[in-house]
Amino acid sequence: MTSLRAAVKLLASILLAFLLTSCNASDETMGLDMVGYNHTDHDIGFFAVNGQGGAYVGRHEGGGGFVCCVSIPSKYYPGMTVTVRWGGEEIGETQTRIVKVPHYKPEDGCHFAVHFLRSGEIVVFVTIYYPENNNYPLNGNFVNS
Repeated sequence: MTSLRAAVKLLASILLAFLLTSCNASDETMGLDMVGYNHTDHDIGFFAVNGQGGAYVGRHEGGGGFVCCVSIPSKYYPGMTVTVRWGGEEIGETQTRIVKVPHYKPEDGCHFAVHFLRSGEIVVFVTIYYPENNNYPLNGNFVNS
């Protein structure tokens, strides 16, 4: 009976260690260069993601300046969001929006793209591609959307 207790205690210890290791693994983050794309008719004086700063993005411009860095989890989890804040003289009052982050894999982690669309929507994603590449996550006529 004592060997059974010892085996159960050992198994419980191993399970607890595994669970604690899993929790710590989910806390790992990756730092990505951030880049903004402005598809609107107004200059964006600044933008930030989760409080980590971006720069000025002129109307119908973007992609030319990368800012270091935005920190996100290395592993995607369902329902992940970021807080995007932006403003400037043309926009007026600083605005904030919570934006859903689409699924990504750690190997996609090159930069964090923020697209301000004409429709007022903000689209973000983690990608290794640039807009000129056919595999870029945002395609179609998004500039006029």
